[in-house]
Amino acid sequence: MRYAIISDIHSNLEALEVVLREIDRIGVDRIVSLGDVVGYNANPNECLRILEDRGVSSLMGNHDAAACGLEDPVDFNPTARAAVLWTRRMLEPGNRALLEGLPEEGSLNQGFRTAHGSLLGRDHYLRSHDDVMVNIRRMQEAEPEIRVLFFGHTHIQIAFTYDGETLDVVSSPRFSIGDDRLYLINPGSVGQPRDKDPRSGFLLFCEETQTVEFIRLPYDVRACSEKIITAGLPRALADRLETGW
Repeated sequence: MRYAIISDIHSNLEALEVVLREIDRIGVDRIVSLGDVVGYNANPNECLRILEDRGVSSLMGNHDAAACGLEDPVDFNPTARAAVLWTRRMLEPGNRALLEGLPEEGSLNQGFRTAHGSLLGRDHYLRSHDDVMVNIRRMQEAEPEIRVLFFGHTHIQIAFTYDGETLDVVSSPRFSIGDDRLYLINPGSVGQPRDKDPRSGFLLFCEETQTVEFIRLPYDVRACSEKIITAGLPRALADRLETGW
């Protein structure tokens, strides 16, 4: 089985279309979304319809939960709150229902789990050493043990690996999953990268060869930015797309 794993589309239609064209060119068996399909950008309904039409399974992100009304964005910063409340007003009823029904966690197969934020919840960020180690303990305590966690939420394309003693960051964009290590892997963000690279990010995972490959793709940032401004969303959301930060 060959997977394309995407996350944090955030209503960026231009980026999503570019990513899906590349996925189709490569050829995969299944596309998995780690959540936050909506928020920040100006095409929530279009992005949701594309995922539904293509049968892409998605988790529920924190922006998804707030946009459909399951949560109030009380912990969001003012810019994110303005965007999610705009999205809530724009959502078509069918797409609101779609978001309401999304699961919070998933799995690819035994030992390979998926989450939006982390194993602690969709709002939890996996950034610091302590955050990662708490999740590693959860992975070790699971029955059966979780070997790999694919997660999103931070918008940073990164892979952590743990050999039982040392936590490291994988430096190569293509690597193999070893039997003697645990992995926490983030595909990056399709629609709003935050690792100082404005290109859209996702990853490929081949079950047969146990390999992961990070991919970055340029897209029409200006077109997406102009839609943000035209929609009356905060201009800061357009500006940050240019810098990937």
